[in-house]
Amino acid sequence: MDADANTSPLDHRPHERVGPTPASRPYDIYAIGVIFVLNVFMDTYLIVANPHYALPLFGMTFPGLWGWLAKIQSPILHGLLGYGFLRRRRWGYVLYMAYAAFGLSSALVNLALFGFGRIRAIFIVSLIAISAYVYARRRVFA
Repeated sequence: MDADANTSPLDHRPHERVGPTPASRPYDIYAIGVIFVLNVFMDTYLIVANPHYALPLFGMTFPGLWGWLAKIQSPILHGLLGYGFLRRRRWGYVLYMAYAAFGLSSALVNLALFGFGRIRAIFIVSLIAISAYVYARRRVFA
């Protein structure tokens, strides 16, 4: 029996397919982008609901306007990252890696100064894992 009897003539011409295949769409990167966008609302709510909370950056907290600016950078950057991931912009990948390096280094300094904390440890482990994944998927960013 002929091995090609069960195949269509079009099977030998994949170049005629128009548009991206469903498997080539980076739904994983889109999902991370959606999470970043949702984080904008969560971060903003937490800032408004806890106005006296001082975000520790590199073991320091800042009073007044500087403290507010330290907190407000989170929803702003998450919004930019969400847009960059949803649109698969190269600057979104670069911004993510810079933000991840900043967040990881700050968390490690806080770990050294304040000791073990469950939330801090989860943040460090998850940030490393997600950053490794985003690095492995860096080619989907235009």
